[in-house]
Amino acid sequence: MNCPLCGRPNECGIKAYEEKQEVCWCFHEQFPKELLQKLPELQRGKACICKLCAAAFRDDVMT
Repeated sequence: MNCPLCGRPNECGIKAYEEKQEVCWCFHEQFPKELLQKLPELQRGKACICKLCAAAFRDDVMT
């Protein structure tokens, strides 16, 4: 599973959650609407953004 924004592995823990009841890092993350709108329309709600893209977006917004 790769990030739809950069193509790197997104470290999605959904499968781990389903199998072992572990929590994915993204369960505690808030993704701004503006970041989610950067996803290709067909991948919205279906693909996970990676930590690096989420952090880069936050850094861009704060500077």
